[in-house]
Amino acid sequence: MGYDFGVGREAPTFTLNAADGSQIKLSQYRGDWFPVLAFVPCRAAGAADALSELSRAATALWGLRGQVVGICDADRDECSALAASVPGLAFPLLVDDGSVARQYGALRGDGAVRPMAFVVDRAGKIVWTGEGAAALTEEALVAAFRRVVR
Repeated sequence: MGYDFGVGREAPTFTLNAADGSQIKLSQYRGDWFPVLAFVPCRAAGAADALSELSRAATALWGLRGQVVGICDADRDECSALAASVPGLAFPLLVDDGSVARQYGALRGDGAVRPMAFVVDRAGKIVWTGEGAAALTEEALVAAFRRVVR
């Protein structure tokens, strides 16, 4: 499940709009929170279940100073509808046209996003990556977070 893409390098910065209309910058977490970036294939079957699982992870990570940030590969209307289908979604779901996914190596050749997660430390460095649906589970994210965040 561990995947070493970018570990040790500076996390590419971004500013994206969230499904709720707010604007989120990766830099707003620097120094205080540990962002956990989750690239979610939002048009795939089971996307709502994946977001529910990430929401549980977000709740668990909150007390550890971790903040899940979901990055969606659909347009704003699709992301908004998907977010609304998950009661109590506990993290922002950002709309990406593929440019951020490409910077993180999460964009497949067919333009879809592959499920991937990245833990970024307070200095903005990538300290853990995971690939595949198993990397986006509460168990995997909390375990990885506890291993790499001190």
